Amino acid sequence: MTFEMGEETREVQGTWDISTYKYLIDGAGMKLLVDSMKEKKIRGIKCPQCETVYVPGPTFCRKCYIDIDEVVEIGETGVVMSYAVEMADVRGNPLEEFRLTAMIKLDGADTWIIGTISGMDWHDARIGMRVKAFWVDEPVGSLADIDRFEAI
Repeated sequence: MTFEMGEETREVQGTWDISTYKYLIDGAGMKLLVDSMKEKKIRGIKCPQCETVYVPGPTFCRKCYIDIDEVVEIGETGVVMSYAVEMADVRGNPLEEFRLTAMIKLDGADTWIIGTISGMDWHDARIGMRVKAFWVDEPVGSLADIDRFEAI
């Protein structure tokens, strides 16, 4: 396989003043998600125009730029879209056991969530692998209510 090089990359020195921008972080979609997790369910928000389902859901569609509020239930199974094998913590200290962290697109959703996959050797992990969520015994309404994912 050969690759052809494109034009030379040039770096332009400068600054971008982002202090003039205003950001709105709406917690309604996250609240919907964690409240549903108390019941061992996953809910998102669907756009009526393009039918994109967001988990957690924003208050507007990122494609259509319209307000959205239709709540839909999402499956607890999904597909691995990307993953990382962690052999050390954030400080570089070796972990006793590896950790397999994945971006998972749940069935019925168009966005991804992050989860830890257990019960398998990391060499067997694959993009496209099907996984299922396993819940803690007593959910409290937190992202930690999904204990882990396992390959199915």
